Amino acid sequence: MSAKRIVRGIIGGLRSWLTEELPQARPSTSNSEIPFDNSYTWLWGTMDRLMKDPLCCKRPAYIWGIMQGAALSKVLGLERISILEIGVAGGAGLVSMERTAELCSDIVGISIDVYGFDTGVGLPKPQDYRDNPFKWREGYYPCDKDELLRRLKRASLRFGLLSSTVPEFLTGSPAPMAFVAVDLGMYTSTRDALRLFDGQHKHVIPRMPCSFRCAVGKDFSEFSGEGLAITEFNESHAMRKISAIKGLAHYVPAHYRWWWTDQMYTLHVFDHPLYNEPDAYQLSAVIDINDNEVFQRS
Repeated sequence: MSAKRIVRGIIGGLRSWLTEELPQARPSTSNSEIPFDNSYTWLWGTMDRLMKDPLCCKRPAYIWGIMQGAALSKVLGLERISILEIGVAGGAGLVSMERTAELCSDIVGISIDVYGFDTGVGLPKPQDYRDNPFKWREGYYPCDKDELLRRLKRASLRFGLLSSTVPEFLTGSPAPMAFVAVDLGMYTSTRDALRLFDGQHKHVIPRMPCSFRCAVGKDFSEFSGEGLAITEFNESHAMRKISAIKGLAHYVPAHYRWWWTDQMYTLHVFDHPLYNEPDAYQLSAVIDINDNEVFQRS
């Protein structure tokens, strides 16, 4: 056999290996109706559907978080949930969140309340290095309240410092939180926002997806900003932990993989009365010798 044929054979084999995908890891992008369940198949199909919307697609992290939170809530028998954006700024994210909630509510069959939290006048003054003053200044990211209120259809806004608005929100007995998006950047603000996660079991679902937009990036670490607030929360709570969703980039449709997947975390409330309940209608129960997977009703 000539050297050229050997080289061609090796290159061909490598090409096949590099392009090969595991059948069970290939997201479905079919437009056909996918039966609802808290499953990757349903999440993939629904993300495809929502990413076609010009408002939803601006925040893929919100799409994934809202879908995941709503799906688990539906399986657990909840009829109404809350989703929050902490740090509204100009309002583009909240407008996107509101639209995603509207569509997801119709798809899942669950009521979704939308809330936005902001000072209304821009960032507060950084206190020390933990607030990343090299990046943020007092008054950055102001909110045009009138324009935002004109654009919103269903979201409720809470203006003021989080040290006041967070306790007031919990006192108002909202529906359980099923997704929280934190876009604050500063340690002190994030620390105050995470007091939301200190609420009673009725305030939160047992595994709540959340996003921390400023927990990733070239300038940030776990020793300041949102990363430090997460670390301190975990150190001070035995039965509640905020955990990064490991390897999420491998579990979303390939054409939507981007840095947003590294923003995604889950609040685990281990002593929640619903924590150990099945998280889907159909659970994987058998994988036979031929690698055939069989699901059964949970």
